[in-house]
Amino acid sequence: MTIFYFTVFAASSALLAVAGHSLVRSLSRIADFLGWREFTVSFFIMSAATALPELFVGVSAALRGVPELSFGNIIGQNIIHLTVAVSLCFLAAGSFTASSITNQISARFTALAAVLPAILIIDGALSRGDGLILIAAFGLYSVWIFHRRDRFEKIFVHSRQNQKWPVTVAGRLGAFGGDVIRFLVGAAAIIAAAQGIVTSAIFFASQFALPLSVIGTIMVGLGTSLPEVYFSIASAREKRQSLALGNLLGATAVSATLVLGAVAITRPVIIADPSPYLVGRLFLLTAAAAFTAFLATGRRIGKWEAVILAALYGFFIFLEMIFAR
Repeated sequence: MTIFYFTVFAASSALLAVAGHSLVRSLSRIADFLGWREFTVSFFIMSAATALPELFVGVSAALRGVPELSFGNIIGQNIIHLTVAVSLCFLAAGSFTASSITNQISARFTALAAVLPAILIIDGALSRGDGLILIAAFGLYSVWIFHRRDRFEKIFVHSRQNQKWPVTVAGRLGAFGGDVIRFLVGAAAIIAAAQGIVTSAIFFASQFALPLSVIGTIMVGLGTSLPEVYFSIASAREKRQSLALGNLLGATAVSATLVLGAVAITRPVIIADPSPYLVGRLFLLTAAAAFTAFLATGRRIGKWEAVILAALYGFFIFLEMIFAR
């Protein structure tokens, strides 16, 4: 049975990555067709799309009575976003900057959003009221960001390579309709993959006597973070750092507020024993502080900052495995 569930988890993670790629690709073309603004696409549209795995995994886990799996998942994937994903973007682009005031404030909000669930759950529960607080926090930030004119000056273009649409109106509408269908198929595939991930995660926790939080933080967090990490690296390789940074910031904020808020409203997260979450919460706070400090001081992620962030994630995995039992 162990081999079977490992296969289910691997296949579901692969499906998640492929479906996430398809989702991002189709939504990129839809955004290009509709002429949406670049920051809107990266922070809101792409972030919402790439957060679908976390949402479906979270809601599925909540409905099956294990919302703590989603909490661990959000902690794990947000640590990935703020450490190793940023380092990979640096390797892809050669530099990683956040020079504008809006980017600086966005980075700080994201760091705060990432640690807010860890703060709210100090009393041992992430209640429905806490879920509303998380959703309201993202709502307030969204209102602020939409009042920043500088975030809506640049039109999103799907790729630096020539984006060719059919010449005729019928052809363009047909291509647009095809992208909408691919988006819906990708979303359906993500729902199926989420079910496989939750089912296998529950089995692993029982089979190896590991807390669901550890399974969620390490295994599920890694699997669900693949779509946004892929999109950010691809954007960084094209020297589109605004897209790469916006997606990482947005995916972190969306998952920590909207997704976890939805999970808490569906079924409150009760933590009877907080010790399995200790390492993850401490490293999330450390990663958020380091990420914010690096961007605040030099307004960029350089070679040494990238090395430190990557090493931080490696040390996190090491300690999680040491204290897993």
